[in-house]
Amino acid sequence: MGRKFRKKLSVTLVLVMAMFTLIQSVVLGAEEETKNVKETPFPSQSSTLKMAALNSGNIGNDFVQALVGSTGRFNAGLKRVDSDNWYNIIYSWPSSPNTSFTTLKIDGKDLVYGNNPDGVFTKAPTNEDNNTKNESIWKSGDITVKQVLQPSINPATGLPDALQIRYIITNTGTENHDVGLRIMLDTMVDRNDSAPFKVPGANGVESINYEKDYLGDEVPAFWQVFNNFDNPDISAQFTMSGRNVSTPDRFTIARWGSINGTKWDYRISPGSQTGDSAVGMWWNPKALAPGEQKIITTFYGRPGVGGDRALVLSGRNKLTYEEWSTTPFNLISYFTNNSQSTLNNVRLVLEAEPGVTLVNNDSQHSLGDVQRGTTSQSSWKLKLTKAGKHKITVKAIADGSNEPFATADYEVEALEPVVPPNITLGGSNGVSADGTPITGRVSPVTINASFDDPQAAGVTLVATDGNGTTYRHDMDSTNRVDWSHTFTPSRVGLWESPMTITITPRYPDNTTGPSQEFPVVLIDPSGFIYNANKGEDWKLPGAKVVLQYFDPEIGTWVNMSEEAYPGRMSPITNPQTSGEDGRYAWDAAAGKYRVVVSRSGFASKTSDEVIIPPPVTDLNIALTPTDNVKPSITSTGVSEGTVYTEPVKVNFTSSDDEAGIRYITYKIDANAEVKNNGDSVRLPEVTTPGKHTISLTAVDHAGNEAVKTINFEIKSPEQQSEDMMPIVTSAVEKSKLAQDSIKAALAKISQNATKDSINEDLNKAKATNDEAKVKITKLKELLAAYKSEKIPANQLTVLRNYVQTAEQQNILAGTKLGESIATESLSTAKSRANDALKANAYSLNYLEYVKSNFKAYGVK
Repeated sequence: MGRKFRKKLSVTLVLVMAMFTLIQSVVLGAEEETKNVKETPFPSQSSTLKMAALNSGNIGNDFVQALVGSTGRFNAGLKRVDSDNWYNIIYSWPSSPNTSFTTLKIDGKDLVYGNNPDGVFTKAPTNEDNNTKNESIWKSGDITVKQVLQPSINPATGLPDALQIRYIITNTGTENHDVGLRIMLDTMVDRNDSAPFKVPGANGVESINYEKDYLGDEVPAFWQVFNNFDNPDISAQFTMSGRNVSTPDRFTIARWGSINGTKWDYRISPGSQTGDSAVGMWWNPKALAPGEQKIITTFYGRPGVGGDRALVLSGRNKLTYEEWSTTPFNLISYFTNNSQSTLNNVRLVLEAEPGVTLVNNDSQHSLGDVQRGTTSQSSWKLKLTKAGKHKITVKAIADGSNEPFATADYEVEALEPVVPPNITLGGSNGVSADGTPITGRVSPVTINASFDDPQAAGVTLVATDGNGTTYRHDMDSTNRVDWSHTFTPSRVGLWESPMTITITPRYPDNTTGPSQEFPVVLIDPSGFIYNANKGEDWKLPGAKVVLQYFDPEIGTWVNMSEEAYPGRMSPITNPQTSGEDGRYAWDAAAGKYRVVVSRSGFASKTSDEVIIPPPVTDLNIALTPTDNVKPSITSTGVSEGTVYTEPVKVNFTSSDDEAGIRYITYKIDANAEVKNNGDSVRLPEVTTPGKHTISLTAVDHAGNEAVKTINFEIKSPEQQSEDMMPIVTSAVEKSKLAQDSIKAALAKISQNATKDSINEDLNKAKATNDEAKVKITKLKELLAAYKSEKIPANQLTVLRNYVQTAEQQNILAGTKLGESIATESLSTAKSRANDALKANAYSLNYLEYVKSNFKAYGVK
């Protein structure tokens, strides 16, 4: 019984394999032209059947298709522009893929994606979404790799005619791991297994059919592969840099027969013909922390092409507003001499409609002499200046002819911006994948608009939500050019998303300008961040909030990203920074989530896990302060114990290096305390004569509080003049005492007394010098405010300058005394003490002059 069963099973396997081979032959048809049947490099230790293509067949759309094997290996094909025929771009589509493969270097070990025993599939390659996407998940140790293949918008054309190749690498362990990735593709174009390449470089586009390495900054933005250079419209382009593209660290054009036997390391033979061509792309190993992801995204599809067989143009067909308004794009030409003789002095002339400008102002390119049957290439850098479709024409003109040998037309479309260029949003939470702005329902949103030519007399804003509820308000302006209005959607009755903003200017001649309209997506808040010691009313702005998702396919928490999980969260900004109201907000697809919150001055915290749906709008996080240092307080315009004769103007600022300033308050005398939600304020003038007290308070976000109290007095000028004579007299006396002590110290130095004994006199001198400075500074303030006519104006100016000089010399004397005290060298102490004595003498002379003038002019 057992033997019969095994025999039947063996026969069945043979029949299945025979049918599979037959199917391959029927599908390929003309594949007989490819006579060499290649062996599978590094086959998995799985059955032969598992190397076959998936039973569900190709994934793709009407432009590009791919076939994925049960080990994750894939190949692809493109549809021709001018017919319903298809051609392959990776060997040997549409038969089963096996000659191209992806490898990983994990902690120095080379592994082949999809191979057993290098790792195991936790999700076998599966066609999804009506055969428009293929996903697989392969795990080796702590590293999980997700391969996603699907048609996508092509960076080269702006159309959905490229295969997006994406790898999401996740560290699911508890330790760091070094991980790198290599993609090796067996290039083949329309059954030409020796397909040649064109690669842009510093000196233009070069044709390559030999092994060559590109490292680091030399890695080009893209490479193109051809059936042959004489037939450039049968080709493909692989994009390796740009928006949402991961640039490799190394790109290599290689001989497939050599690179196919390597998993990671490969050394080229420079200049050696490729023959059977292939490419390798390396993303070097980098450390991945636990839960961290490395995402690699590239695109392989159709080049943007236009023209005929003699002249072909290649470039972008469609650009978003963000792309064309900021960055030039390249237009590449391929000119083929398909005549029977050499064409001399060939030049290309580019003509463009308004809206297209040449960055280098080089409308004509010289190709020189072009031999019969050869192809020359050239490229232009172009900048679009307005939205719409723009026609570009290139003419190839040979020497001795007024008529073009060949003409090619190309059309590029510059898409309109979602938000008009003269409008910006403040307080928004980000943008969606298509550029639509996003804001919270319960958070303020600011709409800014400018109308400069002509200036507007008024601007009306109308916001309409998804239910048709309308909010209307006039915008504000101070210059009739810049207009602004802030509102909170929920507070004005707007709840349903999307919200449409319509802005209409009105002009002085009673006419109305064209309205500008754009959408805003409204989202629910997910929660707010607050100080655990102060309670929920103490909201914390400036907190970093990271949204994490528990990926059930890989069994670990990961930071959400649009690249790894497209369409699963809105806005796509992650992390977010909590606003002044402490809030953060996401709309997320069904799943398990948490947030990780960190902020300067507080201990980081991970929230509880939540399941969505239902919506979670109260995931509020309390952070515990770690900052226990009080803020600093700085005030200008007033000094403790000072008497003024003019109004006092006080500026109050505070700073805090850790938690940051939450608010400051001030109180003048018995008036009510005034609070300011910032770190600086100018106090009202104090003008009333009499004694006053100002209290300044600064509080940081951690709750630390600093207080500064300043007492001062305001007197009339007449009252103040009576106080100056005793002050200058005291300053003179103090300066003389300091002078006596300096001389006593110098005498001891001459007697070689001990340094301690010398310092006794030096310290006395410094103390009395400092007392003199206090008097001099007060005298300077009084003279600055002096308004009596007792002293003539010109002499008053002299006295003010003398007091200021006396203060400077007093400060110099104090500095030199300090140096004399600090040194252990008697010679240095003597030199510094003499300097101090000299400065003291200057200060004293100026003070005595001021005193004699006070006496002469009757200033008491």
